[in-house]
Formats: sequence, C-alpha cells, structure tokens
Amino acid sequence: MEMQNTRASQVVSAALILTVVTQIAYMALGASGQSHIAYPIWRTEALLGLVVAVAGFVIARRDALVGGCLVAGGIFNLIQTGMGLTLFYQLGYGGEGEPNPVFMPVLGFSFFLYFAAKAAFGIAAVELGRQLWRRAAGAWRIAGLLAAITGVAALLVNATAMAIGMRVVFPAGATGTVATFFLALCLLAKLPSEAD
Repeated sequence: MEMQNTRASQVVSAALILTVVTQIAYMALGASGQSHIAYPIWRTEALLGLVVAVAGFVIARRDALVGGCLVAGGIFNLIQTGMGLTLFYQLGYGGEGEPNPVFMPVLGFSFFLYFAAKAAFGIAAVELGRQLWRRAAGAWRIAGLLAAITGVAALLVNATAMAIGMRVVFPAGATGTVATFFLALCLLAKLPSEAD
C-alpha cells in the first residue's frame, strides 16, 4: 500500500501539532527533571518524531527540501527524546549523589539535537511558506507568510543555540514551537498545481 502526498502531509501535520501541544504541556507542567511528568511526554514525542520522519520521506518525493527537513527534524527529535528517556535519569536525575560527570555532555548533545530539529523545521516552514505566498490565495497565503517569518526566526535562533548552547534555550524552543505550528498548518494547504 502506497501513501499519497496529501495523506502524508495530513499525518505529518497532525504529528507536528501534537508535538506543539506536548512542548507547551512540558513547559506548563514544569516537567524539567521530573521523570514522572517528563517521561510520558518524551515517549509521546519520540513516537511523533518517528511518524514525522517516516511520512516526511513521502513528502520528499514531491518536495525534497520540505520533506528532507521533516525527515531530519523527526530523526533528531526521536534521538534526543530517546537520550532523555534512556540516559538522563541514569546519569543525572536519579540517585542522591552528584550527577555522573558525563551527564552534562549528554544533556548538551541532546539539546543540540533539539535545536537542530527546530532549525530543520524552521527551514521547512520558510520554504513551504514561500511556496504558499507565491502560489496560494486568501488565508493560505497569509498562513504561508506567517510560516516563513516564524521559520526564519526559528532557524536563526536555533542555529545560534547550536553554536552557543543552552543560554538561549527558551527563545530557541519558543521560536521553534511557533514555526512548527505554522508549518503544520501550511502542510494542510493544497497548492493550485499540486496533485498526488
């Protein structure tokens, strides 16, 4: 059975919107370092990352840049949440003593992947937003503009975070989450010349 582009776009859009919801829930619940709250969210995000990555390959047949960014972002999210699930408690959050010395580099690499995923989704938002701005009409054209603007912000802030680390974690996460929302919205648009 072959998945068509429209269906893949709908699946990725739903997965990205759920990822936005989990990011907001994580921050609202103050889940950082609390495994009983963080782990269910991370498990959900890992599964969503896998869905985005696999369905992104279908989208890449029509649009290599957008699909490739979705694949990369999904894989980065899958790996970074997997690191949180399998390493954070064991190296840093668990036990009563000081964290294992390797914990901070593992945490840093996990966030590097988090920033890379947000940057990849930012690139996808810029490209898909540009396409909608040029070829769509009405509300989809405005959505495309918003995706492109927030995508540029996400790309710039998350690329900066990749370079300097955790000092900009909140702006990086916020810009990436907003761009991801508009990317998800724009994936639902049908461009005039688009066909499965």
